[in-house]
Amino acid sequence: MEYYGTISMGNPRQNFSVIFDTGSSNTWLPSVNCPKSNSACQNHRKYNSSRSSSYIPDGRNFTLRYGSGRVVGYLSKDTMHVAGAELPSLTFGESLFLQHFAFSSVKFDGLVGLGLGVLSWSNTTPFLELLCTKRLVEKCVFSVYIRRDPREIVFGGFDETKFEGKLHYVPVSQWRTWSLEIAKTTVASKQIGGRSNAILDTGTSLVLVPQQTYHNLLNTLSARQQNGYFVVTCRSGSLPNINILIGDTVFPLTPSNYLMEIILDRKPVCVLAIAPINRGFWVLGDIFLRLYYTVFDATEKRIGLAKAK
Repeated sequence: MEYYGTISMGNPRQNFSVIFDTGSSNTWLPSVNCPKSNSACQNHRKYNSSRSSSYIPDGRNFTLRYGSGRVVGYLSKDTMHVAGAELPSLTFGESLFLQHFAFSSVKFDGLVGLGLGVLSWSNTTPFLELLCTKRLVEKCVFSVYIRRDPREIVFGGFDETKFEGKLHYVPVSQWRTWSLEIAKTTVASKQIGGRSNAILDTGTSLVLVPQQTYHNLLNTLSARQQNGYFVVTCRSGSLPNINILIGDTVFPLTPSNYLMEIILDRKPVCVLAIAPINRGFWVLGDIFLRLYYTVFDATEKRIGLAKAK
């Protein structure tokens, strides 16, 4: 499932649906110049620089690689309009190629990166940094709520009506990314993972964990293999929580959160909404972020978490 919002680019405004992605810093939109042979691009709204009086050419080529596919194009500058704010001369990518299997059927047109600036293209000021340096927000903070409608991103602060109790803040563990440190992970009384960094990524649907942690989890949940899937019982009441210790607070994933029902051999079975990656860190995607209201504080280089209402 994707969570996306609306922005406009240029003057007069051209409207687009975008994913706000905390896992990257760059912004891109499909270009009117993309070839007709690229159906993934043709299926979406396209930016037309010739229709904007505020367009500034850049021309540098770019390639971006995501877990789901590749985006190729060239850089341009224009004024972005978002949530009542205007960001003049934002550098963004006009995409000429969108990988078909990744982007053909999605509802969003492009992507706005909310990552820290060190991940951006060289000699550019990415969205979040430009928003803050122009002082268009009181604080260089944004917060994400995706538990239920109306889902929202708040720029400049957070909404206390969307979470329970107080925010638990931890420092950003790697200055290049919106990441924090997991002290350990347990299932029932068994530790399945030790100290590890975790990236909070609104652009990823699942929770991704290191290979060894994943295998430990499968063993603890008595998962069995069926048609290439690791299947577990659908009786969620008989399964334990996955307890993630961040700072001095445990943030549990309950079975109703980490199970997905699919059809195998014409019968419903349950698999994990958790997948392995060949890396030494976690990626906490929407499965986690739906449960926990998240505040991204670029000024203090910290992340706040609280149980979402």
